Amino acid sequence: MLTPPIGLLPIFQWLISLERSPPATRTLLTIERLQGWSMLGYYPLEHLYYLVSHGIIPSTIRSPLSLFSSKPKLIKLDAGKLSLWSTRFWAAYVLLHFAHLWEDRKLLIAKGRALKRASKGGLSREEKLEMRNRWDAFWSEVVINLGYLPLTIHWCVMGGFIGGAYSD
Repeated sequence: MLTPPIGLLPIFQWLISLERSPPATRTLLTIERLQGWSMLGYYPLEHLYYLVSHGIIPSTIRSPLSLFSSKPKLIKLDAGKLSLWSTRFWAAYVLLHFAHLWEDRKLLIAKGRALKRASKGGLSREEKLEMRNRWDAFWSEVVINLGYLPLTIHWCVMGGFIGGAYSD
């Protein structure tokens, strides 16, 4: 099952490792690539949001491009927009994870069928335990992502999806 790496360097390492040893199907490779890119959007924006909202860095910074011009250009860092866009990237990751789980489910079903065919209908104790562990891990991932889903939907909509006490 897929667990996202934490931090930018591990995400780059994960994306590189995907290319070196791709997952079982082309669809899973595409999903995991998109998940990696969504995390590359999420982390910098989330970090910037934190730094700006806590006054660690100013909300107006000089554009790096202004080094090449005589007139300085300023970039306004809006903590609300940074937070909104970072959670949208997180929501994209969660939604893509459901697509990943769907592919995982298809692979688990195929593996179970292949094991039954190979053993003429009767799985060994080890094979049954392995399949049970794989299905348990699958359902754990489903539950975790079902928990994340309402949070990501809520926080990726301006003002929150659910009004009242749970919105900014």
